[in-house]
Amino acid sequence: MNVVSRALRHARISWKNLAVGGPPSPPFLTLFITSTCNLTCEHCFYWQSLNQRDDLAIEEYLALSRNLGKVHNLNLGGGEPFLQEGFATICRAFIRNNGVEQIYCPSSGFFTDRTMTAVTEILDNEDSLQLLAIELSLDGTRDFHNVFRGNERSFDHAMDTYDRLAELQVRDPRLRIHAISTATRENIGEIHDLTEFLHQRCPAMDHHNIALIRGDRKNPSLQGPDLEAYQKLYEHVRRLWAPRERRRFGAVVEPMLQWAKVRAAREQRQVVPCRAGVLSAVVYANGDVGVCETLDPIGNLRERPFSEIWNSEATASLRCSIAAGDCYCTNEIFMWPSIVFQPRQLVRSFLAARAWRKPDAVGGEQDG
Repeated sequence: MNVVSRALRHARISWKNLAVGGPPSPPFLTLFITSTCNLTCEHCFYWQSLNQRDDLAIEEYLALSRNLGKVHNLNLGGGEPFLQEGFATICRAFIRNNGVEQIYCPSSGFFTDRTMTAVTEILDNEDSLQLLAIELSLDGTRDFHNVFRGNERSFDHAMDTYDRLAELQVRDPRLRIHAISTATRENIGEIHDLTEFLHQRCPAMDHHNIALIRGDRKNPSLQGPDLEAYQKLYEHVRRLWAPRERRRFGAVVEPMLQWAKVRAAREQRQVVPCRAGVLSAVVYANGDVGVCETLDPIGNLRERPFSEIWNSEATASLRCSIAAGDCYCTNEIFMWPSIVFQPRQLVRSFLAARAWRKPDAVGGEQDG
C-alpha cells in the first residue's frame, strides 16, 4: 500500500467519521464467526457464550455482508475462529461484497491444518486483499500458557502453526504473523520471558501486542497488572521488536494506543473520544449486534437486518451516551480508529506518546 493509497484511505475514513448525512456503514467490523472453542482460557471475557447451539449459519453471515457497505478492516473473533468450517467462504464474501482490505484474526493456533487450508484459500483467490494478519494468542511461556489455557498441547500447536504460516509467508508477504498477550497481575513476568522467546524463535513474526485484561473474565480473581509494571513491559517489547515494527503497516500508531490505554485505565475515562457506533460495530456469533464489545447489544440479525438496527433510535441514543463519555474501555480494536481518524486526536496522541521517538533496539537485530 503506497503513500498515496494510504492518504486517500485515511481521508475517506476520516470523512466517514464526521457522519455527514448519518452514520455510515461501519468501516471497522468485528465479526465473531463461531462460539465454538476447545480451550478454557482463564482470561476469556466471552466464556459464558462459548460452545452454544445458536450460531449464525454461513448463509446468515453472507446475508450480513450483502446488507453492509464498504468495510475496510474485518476483525474476526470467536470461540476459535478456525473451527468455523466456512472461515474462507465468509472472508471471501466480505472481500468481494464489501471491499475488505485488511483482515485480522486472533487464534490459539491449535488447529494447524484448518488454519493453513483457510488462509491459503483466501490468499490464492483474493488478489485485492492487502493484508491478512494471524495473531497467535499466547499468555506466557509453555508451561504457564498450557495451564492457563487448560490444554497441555496448546503452546506446541501454536508453534507448529507459526512454522507453517512462516513458510506460506515466503510465498505471499500479505500474510503477517503477530502474537498477542493479555496482561494480568499474574503474568507480567511470563510475558517478558515469552516475548524474548518469540523474538528469537519466530523470525517471521513482526509484532507482539500486549493488551490489558478486560471484561467479565472466566477467572474472576484475575486482576489487571500494575500499570507501571505494564509500561515497563511495553517499553521492553517496543525496543526488542523495533527493527521489525518499522516495516509493519500501522506501527506508528502502537505507542499512541499504549499511551491511551494506560491513561484510560488509570483515569477510568475516555482519553480519546470514542467513535464506536460510527466507525466500528460488532456482530456476535448468535447474531447480536453491538457498537462495541463493552456495551450491551442493541438488536439481533434474526429479528432485523443490520442496516435497520444500525439506524435505529436505540443506536442513536447509545451514540449520544458514548459521545458524552458515559463509558470507557482499553480495547485496541475500538481505540485504534478513534485515534487515527480524528485528526485532532491523532495529533494530540502522537505528541503525548512521543510516537516519533525511535527506541534503541535490543537483542542485536538490525533493520532489514
